[in-house]
Amino acid sequence: MALPEIWLNEWVRWLIATARFGGALALMPGLAVRHVPIVARMTVAFGAALTGLKFVPAFPLDNFVLIEALLVREFAVGMLIGFSFASFVWLVEWAAELADWQAGFGFSALVDPLMGTRVAIMARAATLLAGVLFFQLGGHHWLLRTVVATYQWLPVGTTVSLKPKLGEAWLSFAIHGLMIVLPFTLPALGIVLLTDFLLGLMGRAAPQLSVLLWGMPVRIAVALFVIAASFVVLPVLAEKLLQHIATSVPSLLVTMR
Repeated sequence: MALPEIWLNEWVRWLIATARFGGALALMPGLAVRHVPIVARMTVAFGAALTGLKFVPAFPLDNFVLIEALLVREFAVGMLIGFSFASFVWLVEWAAELADWQAGFGFSALVDPLMGTRVAIMARAATLLAGVLFFQLGGHHWLLRTVVATYQWLPVGTTVSLKPKLGEAWLSFAIHGLMIVLPFTLPALGIVLLTDFLLGLMGRAAPQLSVLLWGMPVRIAVALFVIAASFVVLPVLAEKLLQHIATSVPSLLVTMR
């Protein structure tokens, strides 16, 4: 085999490995921000793909259809992994939004700089804190190690099919993850509902108190105090959520074989 052909073969293998890593890093918190240049994302993906290069076998260079199909397939597998780890931030945001709407903060939605979407006040704070915790807890290391390990569960060239079990596995994955972070907002939900109940009783017993005028500030003050206290347990819940995501990715990929 001539030297240029060897180089071309190695370049194709590197490109196939980059497709899986690039798909995963495209949705990783921090890199998925639109303010991060595409060149920076591609540089990180090409550098990380060197760790998975040994798991990519050589393919015939004359079969362009096969190579293109492999690139699309590997990128889709990487997107599945990246989506799993991106749910680390999304699940925390969803849990915080429950408290936002219950406390009345949902009417003042702000633009989230991490995802580029509009979220309420508490959800925005929880999302930013979750993004910091992702790197503080080594979530980027978990993601890269998981991508490398996926070559054992779903090797390159393995036939992939979408089965009903994949949807069931995703539903179980999302519900379990939401149950992990839900204790973060349960105290606020309970206290705000109890406050609403008490204010309703007071307004029913003494209509002259004008509960509607001062009831909203009371709800907001109580919600802020309880949510601020709940932020203390978020790092512990975030670590459990990250472990849940890392251990659930194999079962998600196995259902595609």
